[in-house]
Amino acid sequence: MAFLADITSHLNHLNMRLQGRCQTVSDLYAHMNAFVTKLTLFKDGFSADRPNLAHFPSCEETRKDAPECENTLPKYRADIETLQQQFKKRFQDFHTMQPRIELFTNPLSATIIEQPPELQLEMCELQSDPFPAKRQERGISFWRLLPESRFPLLRDFAPSMASMFGSTYICESNFSMMKHIKSRERNRLTDETLFHLMQIGCTNVDIDIQSIVQQQERPQVSH
Repeated sequence: MAFLADITSHLNHLNMRLQGRCQTVSDLYAHMNAFVTKLTLFKDGFSADRPNLAHFPSCEETRKDAPECENTLPKYRADIETLQQQFKKRFQDFHTMQPRIELFTNPLSATIIEQPPELQLEMCELQSDPFPAKRQERGISFWRLLPESRFPLLRDFAPSMASMFGSTYICESNFSMMKHIKSRERNRLTDETLFHLMQIGCTNVDIDIQSIVQQQERPQVSH
């Protein structure tokens, strides 16, 4: 039970890291790689003659209370190894995407030869250009800086990566917002109105009320 409590705690921590807005597929890949690396650390810790339980507080407490249980600890190495193999199997598709993820996150240091041939020439120009190298922007903010006339293929590549959902958070939050909007009191809700309300409720776009009012010929004044 102590081992189950500790390993579940690590899995819950990973689950929390995968939630929230602005999670791209590159973020998901980084979180999963980090967790698989942690599993290697955990597995090596249980391989020692005296298992290292620094990251398993419940197991450490159990060992202090019942020293005779230490002989059973090495068997959990196999459980950790099985969990690690399951993660690698379930997320093996991301390993084939690794060069593309590297290009999206670190375009100035990505290995050109590993990228698709149609992007290689533009990458040569990008990595040789001193202007992007001095910029501090990262992610999609960096790609917006590139002129489309010089880097048309790379500019198409960036949105294709950014649009890949790193988690189901966006889908779940949109359904939650839709359920809130489509309440019993809204008996005249049209598809167009729902579309606009979803845009307002599910995005971070600031609404310029003053500009909208100025664009109207006869804005309705509240009574």
